[in-house]
Amino acid sequence: MHDSLVAVLSSGSCGNSTLVSSPETSIMIDAGLSCRELERRLGLFGVEPSEINAVLLTHEHTDHNRGAQRFCKVHDVPLYGTEGTLALTPSDGIEGNVFTHRQSFEIGDIAVRPFPVKHLAADPVAFTFAVRGKKVSYASDLGCITDRVVREMKGADLLMVEANYDDAMLRTGNYPGFLKRAILSDHGHLSNDAAGDLCANAASADLREVVLLHLSRDNNRMEIAEEAVCRKLGRPTPTVKVTPTEHGIHSEPFRL
Repeated sequence: MHDSLVAVLSSGSCGNSTLVSSPETSIMIDAGLSCRELERRLGLFGVEPSEINAVLLTHEHTDHNRGAQRFCKVHDVPLYGTEGTLALTPSDGIEGNVFTHRQSFEIGDIAVRPFPVKHLAADPVAFTFAVRGKKVSYASDLGCITDRVVREMKGADLLMVEANYDDAMLRTGNYPGFLKRAILSDHGHLSNDAAGDLCANAASADLREVVLLHLSRDNNRMEIAEEAVCRKLGRPTPTVKVTPTEHGIHSEPFRL
């Protein structure tokens, strides 16, 4: 038996996966690495693949579902996603479970609440998790902040938010124009400043830590993202820690 924790196994365009775990239940959000690499990275946190009770997909892009079919098939783990996401995710030989953003559900002792986000995908979602009296809000790959997103994420003890790019770095960088426009669009990705706005609007007295996800390798830097979000939160303050994730690298566990 282990403590309740959240651990980023990988974040960024090279692959995304995050572990949410209570003493009784372990859930993996996305499986954007190979099965073998997912197994290895779970082991870094003392979790056996057989302990995973479900894999939840935010959407169908390869950097989020690359290892889902193989991992779920090898370890007999059910896969969860919206109808649009599962329709575009290879799933032969595994148990697929459809959810909608109109209903919450439970996996073991963890309550899961999906909600819609805007992104260039079939039916993308973000999640909140209730774990032993603590709330974790998770939103990666979203192009803009909506009232629904802010409302769902409020009251979290741990906020996990995409901070994909620094606006100036993206606009003056080497990406082709069509790609810049896609990233900047309301269905693209969230900038550092927008991530800060989301955190500031969703922050409550319960908030203890902010984790920044999906930082671009080309158009962002960890220190730039952290500074931008801290500025929006009104830092410095001793009550909220802001932790950016390094592209493709696992994080230290966040205890709940």
